[in-house]
Amino acid sequence: MPDVKSVNKKVKEFLCDRFEATRGAEKNSWIVEYESVTLHLRIREIEWYTDDWDHTVVVEFSSIILFDVECTKELFEHIARTNGDSLFGAIFATASSLTEEEGYCDIFMNHRLMGNHLTKDELNFSIVALGVVMEEFRKEYLELFGGTPVADVGDIFGEENDA
Repeated sequence: MPDVKSVNKKVKEFLCDRFEATRGAEKNSWIVEYESVTLHLRIREIEWYTDDWDHTVVVEFSSIILFDVECTKELFEHIARTNGDSLFGAIFATASSLTEEEGYCDIFMNHRLMGNHLTKDELNFSIVALGVVMEEFRKEYLELFGGTPVADVGDIFGEENDA
């Protein structure tokens, strides 16, 4: 039965074959840049009871869609109605992490793969597919609900552009 360490090793090998990846801040985590999308991968064990095992290892993907979107009934209804339409990833909202202003939230995408029998093709295809759908999510949500695009965060924190 694979454990977190063996799945993390497998993910590292798969990523190094195709993508530029760096270790994430958490143990057993990775950061992958795919075009303009940053994907955070975290390998962890969860309880999963079947006849064959009592736990499984998952590879979780997450990426920010937008920061500081106004929390409205329309936003939450849109998430609820459209979340099942995407083949890859689920969208959710959390409290604003950028300005921490009440009434605003960050919109994230999350996706999971079973790590026990993970293949290189499955991981690579997931990264590409999530990168593509993330671009679409960002355009859609920004147009419909506003917010702060990820690309603009450097300017918000006063970082200088090299332009």
